[in-house]
Amino acid sequence: MLQSGYNFYSFDKDSDLIKDIEGFRKEKSDYDTSFFSRIKQDTCEVYPYWPRAFTLEIASFFISKKSWTYIDFHWYKEYIMTLRNIKEQERDENFWNWVREFPHALQEVMEGNDFNKYLSWEESWISHQNKLWETELQSVQKTLDICKQSYGSQVTKIHIILTPIKCTYSPDYFKKENDLFFILGTFRIDSIIHECLHHDVHPIISKYTQVVLNHTLPYPGIDRSYYLNGDANGKLNAFEEYIVCRLTDEILKMKFTLDLDEYILGNLKNLE
Repeated sequence: MLQSGYNFYSFDKDSDLIKDIEGFRKEKSDYDTSFFSRIKQDTCEVYPYWPRAFTLEIASFFISKKSWTYIDFHWYKEYIMTLRNIKEQERDENFWNWVREFPHALQEVMEGNDFNKYLSWEESWISHQNKLWETELQSVQKTLDICKQSYGSQVTKIHIILTPIKCTYSPDYFKKENDLFFILGTFRIDSIIHECLHHDVHPIISKYTQVVLNHTLPYPGIDRSYYLNGDANGKLNAFEEYIVCRLTDEILKMKFTLDLDEYILGNLKNLE
């Protein structure tokens, strides 16, 4: 992505970090960048790399580094198709034809000299981040433990994946069995709590689908991009983001809602 014009890595990042990353940008790479140049789309105005950058993050969990092939493409496709924060035209046949090429494109990058130099630098950067945020990591774990006890989450292990090139404002998560993976561009406690709450809030909102859809007013502070095409999935997606944002703010103040059902329905009522 970096070699294909991606520049969202610079948002709210340290100037020295930006300089280091820009040092890896080359006029000509030692691999074909045509696959990665198609990550950028025009379906999301605020972040044109959504959702394709995210779908590749998830795809990486389904690729064998020994054979450079998908381990279970059917399961991956099924996962992407169940997400309600992706528009239908963003996961059409054109998308699936493109994403099938990912293992080969990734292999070319991983075996290139340019990437090996970057990887060596990134490992050093991550080691420094682990030391820098050690105390905060312990605080996050305590907060997540309380959330787990309060909301009955089945997650048994949490992984935080920091990648310096990722946009600060586009954190993602992926749940595999009972492991929850957070993918962040910058270590931010609010982002980690926010993404974790999506996992807890999503099934609760699904119980009240029709109640949410009956609400017609926009949700305060939620960007229009969350409404997708304005269909049912878009409205549910926007409401989920609204609830998660409010709940995150309260939890950061150590205010834990004990009943998510009451919290969600109460917020809907207050919006009337």
